[in-house]
Amino acid sequence: MIPRRHFRHVLIRAALACALMLGLLATGGRTASAGPDPQRPEPFPSETGPIRKDDSRIGIAAEDPVRDLGAPISSLTVMEGAVGRTPDGRDVVYAVPAGENAQLNVVDLHSRQLIHALPLAGAAGAWAIVVAPDGRLYVGTYPNAHLYRYDPGTGTVTDLGQPIPGESVIYGLTADQNGNVYAGTYPTAHAFKYDPSTSQVTDYGSLDPVQQYARSTVYDPDHNKLFVGISTPNARLLRIDVETRQVEDITPPGTTAKDFIDLDYANGRVFANASSRLVVVDAVTGEQVKFTDAATGSLVMDYPIAARGVSAAGPGGVYFTNNTLALTHYDLDTNTVGPVSPPRTVTRGASIGYGWVTENGSQVLYGLAGNYSGGTFRYNPQDGTLAQWSSPFQYVPVALMHALADPATGKVFVNAYLNGSTSVYDPATGKSTVTTRQGQVEDWAWDGNGKMYVGIYPYGRLSLWDPNAPATPTNPKELFSLVDSHHQNRPVAVVPAGDKVYVGTTPAYGEYGGALTVYDVPTGAFTVYRNLVADQTISSLLPVGTAVWAGSGIEGGQGTEPIATEAHLVKVDPSTGAVLTDVVPVPGAASINELTIGPDGNLWGLADGIVFVADPTTGAVLRQIPVFSGRAGANDGALQWRDGYLYGVTAGRLFVVDSLGGVSTMLRDHGLNRLTQTPDGTYYTLLRPDGWTNPTNLASYTPPTDPCPQSDLRATVWTGNINSHVTNRHVEYGCTLTDVLPDAKADWPSHAAYVIAVDKKARELEKAGTIERWEGALIRLAAARSDVGR
Repeated sequence: MIPRRHFRHVLIRAALACALMLGLLATGGRTASAGPDPQRPEPFPSETGPIRKDDSRIGIAAEDPVRDLGAPISSLTVMEGAVGRTPDGRDVVYAVPAGENAQLNVVDLHSRQLIHALPLAGAAGAWAIVVAPDGRLYVGTYPNAHLYRYDPGTGTVTDLGQPIPGESVIYGLTADQNGNVYAGTYPTAHAFKYDPSTSQVTDYGSLDPVQQYARSTVYDPDHNKLFVGISTPNARLLRIDVETRQVEDITPPGTTAKDFIDLDYANGRVFANASSRLVVVDAVTGEQVKFTDAATGSLVMDYPIAARGVSAAGPGGVYFTNNTLALTHYDLDTNTVGPVSPPRTVTRGASIGYGWVTENGSQVLYGLAGNYSGGTFRYNPQDGTLAQWSSPFQYVPVALMHALADPATGKVFVNAYLNGSTSVYDPATGKSTVTTRQGQVEDWAWDGNGKMYVGIYPYGRLSLWDPNAPATPTNPKELFSLVDSHHQNRPVAVVPAGDKVYVGTTPAYGEYGGALTVYDVPTGAFTVYRNLVADQTISSLLPVGTAVWAGSGIEGGQGTEPIATEAHLVKVDPSTGAVLTDVVPVPGAASINELTIGPDGNLWGLADGIVFVADPTTGAVLRQIPVFSGRAGANDGALQWRDGYLYGVTAGRLFVVDSLGGVSTMLRDHGLNRLTQTPDGTYYTLLRPDGWTNPTNLASYTPPTDPCPQSDLRATVWTGNINSHVTNRHVEYGCTLTDVLPDAKADWPSHAAYVIAVDKKARELEKAGTIERWEGALIRLAAARSDVGR
């Protein structure tokens, strides 16, 4: 039995607590340690703590908190290739597999052996490659926009630097008869000439005040003119006099294409890939040329093409692959286009580079096909034979795009940028296994039944994939594609909920106005609501009740500059697309890139470097918690909850927010992208090794052990059924003040026993400085008034 005298003392202390509470109320609740002056403006009351870079309470160690697990995907991605000949008479094919510090690969066409793999320091890949008349090779790269020269006589590469300062990509290299090379750039659409005899660059200037891509070039040796294709949102064809620098716009009237992806020249004609249609233009008059479709005998203005342009002229004309991958030729003598005879199909994919090689006195066409397998072909126009094989280009660790943990197995799915390869990392073995290629994943999510909804660029496509079933023509199954019908190409937010899947997208190249798409699972029907926020991407989604909250990003499609100035949070009726509420939770923020519901039932979001908390009904902002200063992109942000702590990654940083204290702590300040959590509580993220350009590795972060799982995260401390009105907070990692008090749900022998236990713990906490004496008094009073043990 508890002595009556002891219990009486506890009650006396509770009464004193009541008196103290009344005293606090009479003085406005202030004591010498009561906190900030209540007259100080505090528009967001939980903005109470600094941004911490080191905090022992959340287990930050001095060493790197993430563990580098290495590169989970090695693959092959080739944008364009070229055929050349070495001084010693070897016919070779050149390509630059995309990867960190990309390498120029040189492969013998006949022995099919890799001769060289030469580093292009600072490059991640190449969209431009050409062999000059002297046999030397020029390569234009990204993201450093450098020009490199390979000399097959010495086997060496020379970095010629950045021809146009500030650019990030070189496109469409072409060469003239004197060995000068020309190209276009991104993002300010310059065209330039490089003269190897003087090492001088001639800049023809930025060729469009709005459009950012000078996507293709070709030199006309008959008239000393340079043709440049400007791309997105409206294709333009320009002709430049390389001596006078005069620029003419000769875009064919009525052109509806968005881009001129490739340009080639043969016999007075310019051949253009205009948004996957072959268009032919007279190089002198600038007029579009009609030609005959061999299949119908009718004159046409364009023809389907799926290729990096056409070949140089050879026997039978110029060659390319059409939209069915049939090897096709344009006869320059008759102006007729059609498949070769007998029909031949290039099975490895669209042709991405060509070259004529003389064999036994006859010209034979060699080419590369497809981006991902090193597909190579040899076509002999004389006998119509076609041979195909894979050249031994090097597979390399590739830039990574996304990661998603399997909630059932704890394995981590990882997707590759551009290449689209997908692998599965098994934490139990530390090994990765290649699985079904998805395409470039912008976002993905589980459906609750072991299948995955996958949003894929550049098609604006949503697919349903069963990773436990074999790959078939219907697995993954395409559910819809928005790129043609609604001009959307990046599904950056994919959120299944009930019998619906909500998809937020960026607009297509050169476009403004993203969309929310509502996909109905039972029927397969979908509805697209565009421009819910004018000129902005829909970058994050959160269904709440019968509505959907959508966060926007100010970006338009690639190749545009933002028109909008700040991101919005809108509440949408998904049945009608009506915007019910529109707020700006963080003025000036460029993107709201993640939304989630917190343990407090409120909406939590990430706007650039600020975590905000909003009322899930009205959108009214309740708190702002700064993480860092700066902006982030529409697909750059992730939030994950762990027992009252909000972990996140954005703009390369890993951070954690104490949801009760309103304090953020930086765990790592660079090199990370994405965040996903396995069932054991481990986080996985994509890692850019220091000094590298892209994230190529998978990394893990293991948070400290949680000594108080399933914490009591109510805003104030409760003793059973009584609210003490003392602010609840974490007193050590994982444990709140309520957690460390005696458990009100335990089987107490009496009310007195519980009250005495609370009193004892409160005195310990007061002595340790964890709580103030007045807080201890309020907790004692609440315990005394509670029904615990009664």
